[in-house]
Amino acid sequence: MRLKLVCAAFSFFISLMPLQAALAAPPAKAFGELPVAYDAAISPDGEELAFIVNVKGTYGVIAQKVDGSTEKPWFLTLGKDVKPGHVKWVNNNRFVISVVKSEKFRSTPYTVGYLFTGDIRTREGRLVVKPKNMFRQFNNRVVDWLEDEPEYILMAYSDEEWDPYPDIKKVNVATGRDSTIKRGQTGIEYWYTDDNGIPRIGTGQNERGKKRRVIFDTETDKWDAIDKFPGLDADTPIFGMLRDGTELVIGDYRGKDTLGLYVYDLGRKQITRSLFHDDNYDASGVVLSKDGETVIGAKYTAESDRTVLLGDNGTLLDRLRAKYKGYDVDYVDQTADGKTVLVKMSSPYDPGGLYSYSTNAKDPTLLAKMYNGFTQADTGDVAAVKYTARDGQKIPAFVTLPPGQTSAKNLPFIVLPHGGPYARDSKRFDYLAQFFATRGYGVLQMNFRGSEGYGKAFADAGRNNWIVMQQDVEDGTRWLYEKGYADKSRTCIAGWSYGGYAALMGVSTDPDLYRCAIAMAALTDINDAKNDLKKYRGGKHAAKEFFGEAMQDKEVRKANSPVHVADNIQVPVFLAHGDLDENVQFDQFLRMQKALKKAGVKATYMKFKDEDHFLSKQENREKFFIGVDKFLSEVNGTSEYMK
Repeated sequence: MRLKLVCAAFSFFISLMPLQAALAAPPAKAFGELPVAYDAAISPDGEELAFIVNVKGTYGVIAQKVDGSTEKPWFLTLGKDVKPGHVKWVNNNRFVISVVKSEKFRSTPYTVGYLFTGDIRTREGRLVVKPKNMFRQFNNRVVDWLEDEPEYILMAYSDEEWDPYPDIKKVNVATGRDSTIKRGQTGIEYWYTDDNGIPRIGTGQNERGKKRRVIFDTETDKWDAIDKFPGLDADTPIFGMLRDGTELVIGDYRGKDTLGLYVYDLGRKQITRSLFHDDNYDASGVVLSKDGETVIGAKYTAESDRTVLLGDNGTLLDRLRAKYKGYDVDYVDQTADGKTVLVKMSSPYDPGGLYSYSTNAKDPTLLAKMYNGFTQADTGDVAAVKYTARDGQKIPAFVTLPPGQTSAKNLPFIVLPHGGPYARDSKRFDYLAQFFATRGYGVLQMNFRGSEGYGKAFADAGRNNWIVMQQDVEDGTRWLYEKGYADKSRTCIAGWSYGGYAALMGVSTDPDLYRCAIAMAALTDINDAKNDLKKYRGGKHAAKEFFGEAMQDKEVRKANSPVHVADNIQVPVFLAHGDLDENVQFDQFLRMQKALKKAGVKATYMKFKDEDHFLSKQENREKFFIGVDKFLSEVNGTSEYMK
């Protein structure tokens, strides 16, 4: 598929453009474009589409007829300061959009959520619910879409400021009027309903950080504590409800190191059957039948996202996955009759786009590309690899090559550890890795210990010891040198969030290992980060869990914070941050900037006003990539492997 697509695209450009233009790398600014097709939904009757789209850096929703009739589409602007989440039709005439924006309250940054709604008949948009004369962070938590009552949804929020334990409200989407269905309970932050819209499960934690979960018994009309259900606890992952809420699909280890999928019968209070359990990878989700009563598939991530069908089941998505091997086919939405689905399709080298696909169609129909500034003809191939850490542990990783390269030999390289740190990379399209590849660099991304999906032991080994995570990154770099893949004189380390932390620690721990460091939204002072977390509810307990056992000692935290070891840095540093970052607050940037200047380190600084952790404003993201491109050129010169 890769060779066929590349050749076709190559021939097209040769016929229309000079050879030099066809081989030119896309400009750095192209990678700063926000995704064009962010999300979409199709109305229950299959007649209307709603797209969340990026128009020159501003997100909005386009509503139009599916059949492409001449009726003029309607564009509802969401504004420059909001980041969209998802769009969904609540009935055939009205859709809702979940968005978040960065706001400061009492000088502390928060990510605040809202729900907008639009009516295609009147072409008017409004907030669904709006806090009255108070600050409320969550105004977009939908508990149940109430498909049988298309004018209403169930939401979770409180009418009291700073109340962390929300009521369940039945909300008229058109008017915003609400009524309370269930009062909040101490320690319950999130609510879950069965297929009939009845609240059945509540989960959360109290002010002391103790986790709590309750389950509603429809026969006694009472909430039971989780300790009445052997085999369930407050941490048990719940992936779905079956049979009107009498059965749960849960995640359980069952004596293995990896997480599997099992059915728990609430009446019998025990696991009654196994659905799926892989010995190497954790289960991550399920695929339910159209009526929501049967689990027809299991999800997990190996090198890439995978779905395994259980029993004699098949869907439109399975047909697409079988036809487009090597592509990720992600479900977006479908019509009420299940005959048309919306999907996102992409591959590790193809940014892809949003498609519709129907039962009677031979091929999917492209609705919108994900990016406009580059295509798969501009990107590099991605290979899954493994290397051995210093203690013998095998570390899974991915190598992206510069476009046109088929092997790695003495290439300039970017070592790119992921953020989180308790997340993971997979073999799918990564715009940051492909940006560096188009600059003529190989890119190494590793799933160091602490990364999710590889079982409990692998995850805990990193979560309880950040030093081990850092060593895994360093060992990956040394592996590149030992194999002759990387040119040590032109290899840098880069990262975002925790990845930025790892980049700064990398050039501090071993000053000779890298040529430069690039850190975006980086955590730089662990002691200060712990104090920042305390500004938020439950932050004290969250900090203890987040930083793990090895970082409980203050001196250990200090020794493993880039601001306190900046004197060791002997290579150029690129440091960037947004001043409304809630995840890693802006004072982390200011402390590191001060430490680098004091140490006399050659550094480039970029700070972005009114910007969040993710650079959600396109103009700022474009400036970031232009700045990184310039920085790399100044440090290493132009790579001969750049088109």
